[in-house]
Amino acid sequence: MKKTLLFATALMLCSVAINAQTIWNFSNAPFGATPSVVFTSTFTNNGLTIGTDGTVLWTGLTASAKTIDGVSYTTRLQTGGGGAPVAPSKIPITRYLSLNVSGASTINVGMISSSSSATRTLIIVNADQSVLDSIVNISGTAAATYTYNYTGGASTIYLYSRASGINYYYISATNVVLAGVNQVLSDKGISYNGSEISNKNGLDIEVYNVVGKKVASSKTAISTANLQKGVYVVRAVGTSATLKFSI
Repeated sequence: MKKTLLFATALMLCSVAINAQTIWNFSNAPFGATPSVVFTSTFTNNGLTIGTDGTVLWTGLTASAKTIDGVSYTTRLQTGGGGAPVAPSKIPITRYLSLNVSGASTINVGMISSSSSATRTLIIVNADQSVLDSIVNISGTAAATYTYNYTGGASTIYLYSRASGINYYYISATNVVLAGVNQVLSDKGISYNGSEISNKNGLDIEVYNVVGKKVASSKTAISTANLQKGVYVVRAVGTSATLKFSI
């Protein structure tokens, strides 16, 4: 069963990002029946952030056998209640999921209401504090995949329950920026520290934005102070290696 919501904004396709799908299955490591993660603080796994303010906590991972679209799951991630922003902000601070995308993304969420008799609503917000949309009438009688098609530019996408619990079995998304930085060039002395691109070996490097335009080049370190918020790719001239980072 698949329910699809569409959100139309000005489309910005990322010519340097790979349109690969990243999947987080809560039945598998580091989650699963014997998880190596805790839910008393915010943490990120392979690009997915599971957020809390440290006070209003997730219930966590519990055993629950469900089949969604022909795939069997054994573990669910329980919110334990709704998430919430603190006004006037629209960004949630607890019981939320978030991921960074480099552009248009298809986000699938395998989930079910925590109540067999009451439906739930999933709120979707981006880093600009725009409420993009909501997935309503999430069933409590059958787990299903709900799909949200994001068509905007590079951003952080936040998802949280408007009120009361939702149980997640898996999440997948395309064009995910994994952990903010791709360390492919780290062995060549090129890295990003949050304010500049380090170039310890003096290589000829070039920086491109998400539409493939070269915005900087140098054989020394490059400051990113004047770059606009977004996703960038660093290329070492003469190699196929790249480093992707976001601001």
